[in-house]
Amino acid sequence: MVNVLVMGGTEFVGKSLVKGLISKGYIVDFLTRGNKKVDFQGHHKHLICDRKDHNALRRCLEGHTYDYIFDVSAYTCEDVELLLQSINKSSLKRYVFISSAAVYSPSHEFLNENSDRGENPNWGLYGEDKKEAEDYLFERYEKDELPIVIFRPTYIYGEGNNLYRESYFFHRLMSEKPLPVPNTDQSMVQFIHIKDVVEIVIHAITTEKTIGEAYNLTHSRKLSWMEIGSIVQYIVGKGKVMSVNQEKMDALNIKTRQFFPFRDVPILLTTTKLDEHLFLPRIDIEEGLKLSYEWFLKQNIKEKCHVFEQLERVVT
Repeated sequence: MVNVLVMGGTEFVGKSLVKGLISKGYIVDFLTRGNKKVDFQGHHKHLICDRKDHNALRRCLEGHTYDYIFDVSAYTCEDVELLLQSINKSSLKRYVFISSAAVYSPSHEFLNENSDRGENPNWGLYGEDKKEAEDYLFERYEKDELPIVIFRPTYIYGEGNNLYRESYFFHRLMSEKPLPVPNTDQSMVQFIHIKDVVEIVIHAITTEKTIGEAYNLTHSRKLSWMEIGSIVQYIVGKGKVMSVNQEKMDALNIKTRQFFPFRDVPILLTTTKLDEHLFLPRIDIEEGLKLSYEWFLKQNIKEKCHVFEQLERVVT
């Protein structure tokens, strides 16, 4: 029996990972605050606890040992430190930390795993906190031989996404309203489908190569926002994509995040190391967004309000 703990498990990435592990025959416990309904079966235990409450976390994990831990819900160094202080590590073969591409310093170039990590105003404390958590884990690996592996994903998309991202695109185009996308000549970005995330992250525990390593996690294809919008428009089969430049936004005193669910900044990562040690993502953006759309049509996701009315006057 191989026992696994997933920190998280009722939202997008955590939930997909738990289900993926179950499908591969692992004995899976997952820990959440218990605020979300569990709508799947096959897991061993759903542990309910606020991981930031150290005493409660110790009590919750007392008596449990795990071969592998996948930490999806840690955002700070303290989150990681408290967990590692609370768990019996005698059987631990791998601690997998889901970090973020936000740990890297700003750049328009492709970044490898050894590129500068540091303050990035585009991501604020989120990126800085993830970097500090990584630094703590690297230190534990060097001093205590803690068997860590770190993943730095770009934008994750796909079925089950609880963030209002693909759904924003689908809602606009299905209702035949203009889909405004920024066209500021700043940003080329990369995505990775949730199924690829799950397959690669799980595979990482089956090879010794990954111990002590960090990996960029993304599909290698780079895209502009206009290209992404056009792909979604083709999948939906109606609506139109409208380019919004910086002059239009300045004239209306509108920021990109007021009408667009992504940051208009470049995110470009190399995937050479991922290919050498593991394998590359297999789902391209057209296939992945089609799967997302098919899932979306079965949901009852409510459309959220943005500053479209002002914007439509200059893009239509």
